[in-house]
Amino acid sequence: MTTTPRMLRAATLFVMLAAGRPRGAGAHLRAGLGEAVGATHYFGVICSTDGGYDTDHLFLQIQTQTANAPLVSTQVIKGNIATNTTDPVSGDAVASPPMRHRGGNGLYQVLVNKSGPGAVVFTVNVHCLDVTGTQHAGTDAVVYQYQDQ
Repeated sequence: MTTTPRMLRAATLFVMLAAGRPRGAGAHLRAGLGEAVGATHYFGVICSTDGGYDTDHLFLQIQTQTANAPLVSTQVIKGNIATNTTDPVSGDAVASPPMRHRGGNGLYQVLVNKSGPGAVVFTVNVHCLDVTGTQHAGTDAVVYQYQDQ
């Protein structure tokens, strides 16, 4: 795979998010999707025991920051199971319904896309959590595709 300037920006976002946070505390990503109808972000979240706990599930919410923008959705895939959540109102102060994808430790594939044309800024809140949903497990990320144009 060839590294592009956009991929480097996305990777830098994740590094900045991880800097200064306790290991395993999760991540909050603020990013944007470009004008194109098919603009998509694709990244992986790696859940591990680095936080001192085994991962039971990946917790994820997405929030559209741009008013009157296309709806933004995210899909999470691990193994042969996929889950989805969509922020039903763009630009308000409320995130999507929380999604809990039970898959244990390992790599979760995450896609972010939108319902139509138009640029949109969004925030993803992602945490690897233990079986109680209260303790953070190790949470790291790898970026595969970042389409901000």
